[in-house]
Amino acid sequence: MLGIYCRTSKSREEKYTLDNQREAGIKCAGKLGLGFRVYVDDGISGTLDESVRDGLSDLFRDIKENEITHVYCIDQSRIERDTRTWEFFVAICINNNIGYYPGGSNFDLNSATNIMFAKLMSVVNAYYSEITSKKVRLANAKKVLEGKTHGMKPYGYKRDLKNNFEIYEPEAKYVRLMYKLSLKGMGTYTIANYLNDKKIPTKFSGNFKGDIKRKNKYSKDKTYFDKSKIRWRGNVVYDILKNEIYKGVRKWNRYEDKMELIAGKLEKKKVVAESIVSTAPIIVSPDLWEKVNQNLVDNKKNVGKKAQYKYLLNELMYCVDCSRQFVGKKRLASGDNAYKCKGKIYPHPNCKNSRGININKLDSFIIKHLFKSKSLKKMLLAVPEKPNEKRGIQKRIENERKKLKDIEDSLKVGYKRLLNPKFINDKFIEAEVETLKNSLFRQNKFVEELEQSLLLMEVNARKKQTKDLIGSYTDGIDFEELRSIIHSLIDWIR
Repeated sequence: MLGIYCRTSKSREEKYTLDNQREAGIKCAGKLGLGFRVYVDDGISGTLDESVRDGLSDLFRDIKENEITHVYCIDQSRIERDTRTWEFFVAICINNNIGYYPGGSNFDLNSATNIMFAKLMSVVNAYYSEITSKKVRLANAKKVLEGKTHGMKPYGYKRDLKNNFEIYEPEAKYVRLMYKLSLKGMGTYTIANYLNDKKIPTKFSGNFKGDIKRKNKYSKDKTYFDKSKIRWRGNVVYDILKNEIYKGVRKWNRYEDKMELIAGKLEKKKVVAESIVSTAPIIVSPDLWEKVNQNLVDNKKNVGKKAQYKYLLNELMYCVDCSRQFVGKKRLASGDNAYKCKGKIYPHPNCKNSRGININKLDSFIIKHLFKSKSLKKMLLAVPEKPNEKRGIQKRIENERKKLKDIEDSLKVGYKRLLNPKFINDKFIEAEVETLKNSLFRQNKFVEELEQSLLLMEVNARKKQTKDLIGSYTDGIDFEELRSIIHSLIDWIR
């Protein structure tokens, strides 16, 4: 199987498109007579390692699992623009006997000459990436000074033919609406709900197609969201209200890389090299902007300190009915303390699942199961019994089952007599059989009740033991560390 690796960066001057790379890789697979699997990293720098490049990470995983035997890329710079990533790639290929085909031609990674050449190319790629990055930052700074646009425009703006900012009225009118509603005292989350109720398109839903990919920072699992269904959120509205560009002031920082010696190791960090202020077309008057922002400050002062809650199982739990996430909701005022389905939370109460799950109990239960109990099943089966009470019921059940067996045997004899020609229409035997049938029914019911009583006793004992375990929460572990561990161990909860 040929692994075809394709990558583009954010640069507009990319030499190869994803389609170019994919088509060339498929052609190579045909030439080699191999099946193929395509791995893509779109808009990601080659200086980043596999931990933030999903396509490269998936390729490495499939190589380790012996699903890939050959690797194609259109040139080495697609794999890396960083020497560490190249050395890791070479090591994984050599250790797994992978055939490497840059540009469709075999490249022997075991050859000393080729290794030297590839390392030289890696250094050149890293240098080229560094120089390109500096050029792009300087070019963007020049654009900002001239009032030109680059990258994604803020909501309410578009790019004109000369690459200048231009007000985009279909969005700008809703920016003004947000400011007016905020000045009237409406909170940002209430404004977001209002916009959603009115079906006002967001930046994504109104302009883009496809999916947004989000990665769980703990489990690294990827979740995809349809851009056309992205809804307004309170924090997005807040950012729009705080953005000075709407009053005509555009602020932008140019960053440079700086090497720092940290714990004996050189690390690259971004530092602000230049702060640039320029102008943009005004969507809301400076006076309105100032009033709204002062109002936001006053509102913050009046609400007091906001309670901060941490939810251990957020991003792991999913609803069986509507497949949305369960999220933690804890509010002292309302008494809320549960994981609830997003489809059940206002203003979208359209899920049939009415149940919430107590946060403390479920968190404790999960922690005990994963860390302290070792095996939940063993723990529950090892619940201490009440020997005297349980043994008494078991003995009673044994005795009553013997009585049941005696009645069944007597009834069999009665049926045999009724079938004997000598006793046909014998009223005494008929009455005795009827009595035995009634006795059998009553005895069966009595034995079932005793068995239910015994089962209930066992269940209650296990419930009590589980409740005791839930009651003692794991202390002394940092929340983020605990959350990270749990998300690495659990795939999902339904």
